[in-house]
Amino acid sequence: MEETMPSYYDLYFPSSETPEEICLPVEVPYKNIVLPVLYATVFFVGILGNTLLIGALIFKQRIRRPIDIFIVNLAVSDFIFLITLPIWVDKEIYSGLWRSGSFVCKGSSYIISVNMYCSIFLLTVMSGDRYLAIMYPSVARRIRTKLYSINLCVCVWILSFLLGLPTLLSRELQRYADKSYCIDKDPTLKKRIESLLLLALAFFVPLFSILMFYCSVTKKLCVHYQKSGRHEKKLKKSIKIVFIVVIAFVFSWAPFNVFKFVAIMSDIQDLKPPFCLLYKVGNFGMELSGPFAFANSCTNPLIYYYFDDHIRKAMLRCILPCIKTTSSGSSSDTSDTQS
Repeated sequence: MEETMPSYYDLYFPSSETPEEICLPVEVPYKNIVLPVLYATVFFVGILGNTLLIGALIFKQRIRRPIDIFIVNLAVSDFIFLITLPIWVDKEIYSGLWRSGSFVCKGSSYIISVNMYCSIFLLTVMSGDRYLAIMYPSVARRIRTKLYSINLCVCVWILSFLLGLPTLLSRELQRYADKSYCIDKDPTLKKRIESLLLLALAFFVPLFSILMFYCSVTKKLCVHYQKSGRHEKKLKKSIKIVFIVVIAFVFSWAPFNVFKFVAIMSDIQDLKPPFCLLYKVGNFGMELSGPFAFANSCTNPLIYYYFDDHIRKAMLRCILPCIKTTSSGSSSDTSDTQS
């Protein structure tokens, strides 16, 4: 008799309830084909881009600016996460079957969690740093040193490691029909509420802070350029750089975390048919938006390459050591980009 893959009901609800008494999520069509292709693309592009970015800033530019320390730490976080992607490619190809052991199950899930928190907090710190540099330049000149950036990055890493511990503790290897699956333990109501609070404090609060920082910076730039009477093209360029960073962050992480919030809320309410639409929407949305969140790890080098002249020149010198790069814009344009 042909052996079939276990259903979501069998894996996550090994209880006396029947499938009709619980909410069964909608599966993404052809996900064992589409997701491996997407993850493999993110892996190769991200590894190449982040390696080039790290090498350019450390070996070519010697990390001249405090902001470069944040960028290098963000690239290192993305690089560490990308190393685990082949494991998840293998998982998706085999329709959820985990073949890498319990240690890798816990470790890779923990790395993904740490990367998410580290990316969010580093982007928040970077946006706060830009806010300080533009809104309070005299204060920024005194405190924005390399040591200042290093200390902030150390705090971000420690906080991310601590916030990732719940994932490390909840993830486990479970067996079904002599096959192993890397899944979460069935959480208690208390754990679900803790997950909801952690999501709010570790994502939505930083997101709100980033948006507030950039709104203030944009308003300041508009007032500054209107008073100085500079060309409108410079104003558009400065604002465009600010919004590209915000849009990339929101587009990558917001959908996944919004759907996660919906899934946790519906799970807390212990919804039953026919009232489980939110549960299905949350879980289906997380599966669809997961690749976009992962893709954030390969988009950052592209953003810095196209919008930061300083980093672009360093990356070009890594690709072609013999090339002698020249400024593609005026010095004032470069200073605007660095701001």
